[in-house]
Amino acid sequence: MASVTLDAMIKRADFAQETEDKSMQLFRTMRLSDLYPSEPTVKMLRKPDFQRETNHWKPQQVATFIDSFTKGELIPSLILWKSNSLIFVIDGAHRLSALRSWVENDYGDNNVSTTFFNNELSKAQKSTAKQTRKLVENTVGRFSDLKNKYNDDIVVSEDEQELLSRIFTRSIDVQWIQGSQEVAESSFFKINTQGTPLDKTEELLLRYRHTSYAIAARAIVRAGSGHKYWSKFSEDKRSQIEEKAKFLYDSLFQPDLDQPIRTMDLPIGGTVSPVNALKMLLDIFAAVEGKVELVSFLKKLGTDEDGSETIQVLDSTLKLVSRITTTSHGSLGLHPAVYFYDHKGRHSRHLFLGTLTLISKAIRDNNKTFFKKFITARKELEGMLMDKKFAIGLALTNVNSKTRVEKFSSLLSEAVIAYNNDQKFGDKEILSALGLEGEIASISAIKRPRSFSTSAKSAIFLKQSLQAASKCPICNGLLDPAKAASYDHILARREGGTGEVENGQITHPYCNTGIKN
Repeated sequence: MASVTLDAMIKRADFAQETEDKSMQLFRTMRLSDLYPSEPTVKMLRKPDFQRETNHWKPQQVATFIDSFTKGELIPSLILWKSNSLIFVIDGAHRLSALRSWVENDYGDNNVSTTFFNNELSKAQKSTAKQTRKLVENTVGRFSDLKNKYNDDIVVSEDEQELLSRIFTRSIDVQWIQGSQEVAESSFFKINTQGTPLDKTEELLLRYRHTSYAIAARAIVRAGSGHKYWSKFSEDKRSQIEEKAKFLYDSLFQPDLDQPIRTMDLPIGGTVSPVNALKMLLDIFAAVEGKVELVSFLKKLGTDEDGSETIQVLDSTLKLVSRITTTSHGSLGLHPAVYFYDHKGRHSRHLFLGTLTLISKAIRDNNKTFFKKFITARKELEGMLMDKKFAIGLALTNVNSKTRVEKFSSLLSEAVIAYNNDQKFGDKEILSALGLEGEIASISAIKRPRSFSTSAKSAIFLKQSLQAASKCPICNGLLDPAKAASYDHILARREGGTGEVENGQITHPYCNTGIKN
């Protein structure tokens, strides 16, 4: 089940630009009325730029928390830090965001969110918001309806009177961090090593939030919308970052991946779930640069002062992605179901990143010969990947998880060489390429299910669809017409070929420009 996107409920601000406010006694509790749209308090609330995105609660968690609030159950204190002009939420952003989402009737799909995300709301985000709203209203009720009963002095039952009294009188305790921004930031990371700790990728991005990798990843995962981590850059660079990020988001993560799969138009990067997508993006950046040890490399990166480094990361990623998909001249148009999804119809990180690693190395080395060899081997390579996908997946489970991407990249490379030399590439060669020996066992379930699982339905659809999929008439590899198709003159225009239907064929863009011509 997807998480609820509540990131718009409390905006972010650059923590480094703030100074501690030492001039006044601060309030010790917050009430629901402080979150009303017209209230000064909600307008002052901010998340620090090192705070993670508010998208980790499932619909049931949001509904349960709001229900707990209305029932007067214990809610942990909020931890805040006051600057001269703003109130920063160090701990409690999900709690406050859930309450504000109830007040605004916005669980990631209404006015506050659509403005925040520039109307770029994914299908999954809208669907999860709808599900959350239904759960909350079935559990507690719509906030505006309850507020209207209270305001209009409508005659209500004794139980409703008690409920309304709790909602509009209870408060949540507040603790204040005293000290500088450094003290507040240190407190944040200490707090988030307890309870539900930060994901390692999130922590990396937060600690190194001013680096090009972090800014580029954040920009792509939200299609250039949401909080502008790049807001300090010039207008021209901001525009470039948002445009390139939107293109990469669409190329990697669109359309939304539904289960079971019922379309061959698949996202090449898998799910757009923010944490998973951020992990994937950092791995893609590392593949582009050929960096095996990502963490060490990230720690060495300095602050991107003007946006140039972020744009460079985006451009390098665009160059790689354009080789894999899109309609650009050099695009191989790799079919996602063949190269990036496993035998159960699930997106595979190892298959995807292994393929990217191989392609990106050829790009860095300016190895044009590789791409011609790849095209020569493509028909047999794709046949092997489809026939042996179960065997490859089984073999990869016996490979150290840290080296699976590298090993699968080596497998592809060795297969291309073998097919160019008219050699076979079967189980023995697969194992050898992965650094294994022995035989791939034939495994079947002891107890076979009577009904088709979601993954089984996806696998059935992909298998049957691939059998009927169109092929490029130049290389005989499978086409992905939804993302990477080129309309080719069978008889070239320079030789008198016309634009009539009979003289046209659909090919991979690279085959049309890099092979035929």
